[in-house]
Amino acid sequence: MCYAIPGKVIDINDAIITVDYFGERKKARNEFHELAEGDYVYAQGGFVVQKIPQDQALGILKGWEEFFFELKEIDLKLTDKPKNLYQVANSIRQKEMGNACCIHGIIEFSNYCSNDCLYCGIRNSNADIWRYRMSVDEIIESCEEAVGKFNFKALVLQSGEDPSYSEEDLASIITTIMNKTPALIILSIGERDIEVYRRLYSVGARGALIRFETSDSLLYKKLRPGHKLEERMGLIKELKSMGYLVFTGFLIGLPHHGQEDTLNDIKLAGSLNPDMFSFGPFIPHPDTPLKDTPKPSIDSVLTAIARTRIMYPESKILATTALETLDKDNGIRRAFLSGANSLMINLTPKKYRRLYDIYPDRADLDTEISEKIESMLELLRSIGRAPTDLGL
Repeated sequence: MCYAIPGKVIDINDAIITVDYFGERKKARNEFHELAEGDYVYAQGGFVVQKIPQDQALGILKGWEEFFFELKEIDLKLTDKPKNLYQVANSIRQKEMGNACCIHGIIEFSNYCSNDCLYCGIRNSNADIWRYRMSVDEIIESCEEAVGKFNFKALVLQSGEDPSYSEEDLASIITTIMNKTPALIILSIGERDIEVYRRLYSVGARGALIRFETSDSLLYKKLRPGHKLEERMGLIKELKSMGYLVFTGFLIGLPHHGQEDTLNDIKLAGSLNPDMFSFGPFIPHPDTPLKDTPKPSIDSVLTAIARTRIMYPESKILATTALETLDKDNGIRRAFLSGANSLMINLTPKKYRRLYDIYPDRADLDTEISEKIESMLELLRSIGRAPTDLGL
């Protein structure tokens, strides 16, 4: 099972193509490839990321043909006659989005951070953490392995706010990836000058994962010393207007933060018209000022997912890996059955993975990548989800 299904180009209208797979038609933007009707492509997030030879595409589609419709049947059975909030949200997801699921890989390439956020384990003043930076070559090699060996079509490059990587370094990484193993590149590097983001877009980056953490401006200022919510929101809006796919959201369970606050957070995220909602539980780190804050219940996170799905029926909603810390065996599954339709798999090299210590008890720190991929794919099979992420 790969993490995207190839589609056949059946119409081209300037930069917008129409793609068909198994009778379903969706549109995607083509900015990187010369295409003709009849070509086969992979697309992620509404962007064409790879052109694939016809014989290879037909072989993949042949293997998918029966299984694709079997998955749809499983999904339909699981959404039949909803009885509670989570089931209602999941039923809406099925009706509006079908059984499509986005699967992204994430590479955490540096745990250095210039910020001192009160909630984060890699905060600048945490002297008890072993710091690391992957070299430019290591980052590129990890991306090549992710695309070439593990078949990912979308990659998140994440770090703390680490200014040691220059604009040229980041541009070189993206340019090399797009030339050698093209994919949807999503940046999670925090607050950089807008001209840096403009340059990185010009060489092929198309996504930005940038949360605002809380809609409460006073709490934001307290949690992120030296920063203002208005500045963060301004950056997110500029990235959106520039053409970036924006993945954004908040933390659930911050101190003195209740259900009404979470509802405000959902509304603020929704006002940004995000390409994906990304929110999860605040899990306190023992080396931060908020170490004594109790963890939120998994039900509080599932309720936020369900409410987001009901309020924004056609949205993509991420089931964050932190859910596996709250419920190791069923956290991701429960999120998907509450309305989520996207996940990320950690592809950080094992020697660095444990060091990206943003919160304690992270799942699968010592699990082989291939093993983790197979377990996630088995989960998706069991609930009838297919890795189709083709359309605008």
